[in-house]
Amino acid sequence: MPIVIIRERGPDLWCYIAKQDLEAKVIAIEHDTPDNWGGAISLEGGRQYIVSLQPGRPTFPISLRATRGALL
Repeated sequence: MPIVIIRERGPDLWCYIAKQDLEAKVIAIEHDTPDNWGGAISLEGGRQYIVSLQPGRPTFPISLRATRGALL
C-alpha cells in the first residue's frame, strides 16, 4: 500500500507517490465536500488511487495510505 502526499500548488492539487518517484496533477476527487474528502483520486495520465474518507477537506500537504484503483 503506497503512501501518497497530496499538496497544493496554486489552485491545483498535486499527488506524489514516493515509491514510484511520480508526481501528477489531481484531475478529480470522488468526494470533495465540506463534510467528506477522499475516495477515488484520479491523476493526470490515467492513474487512480483510493484513499480513505477524511472528515472534511484536510490541510495540505497531507500524507495518506492509498490503494491502486482502475486505470481510466
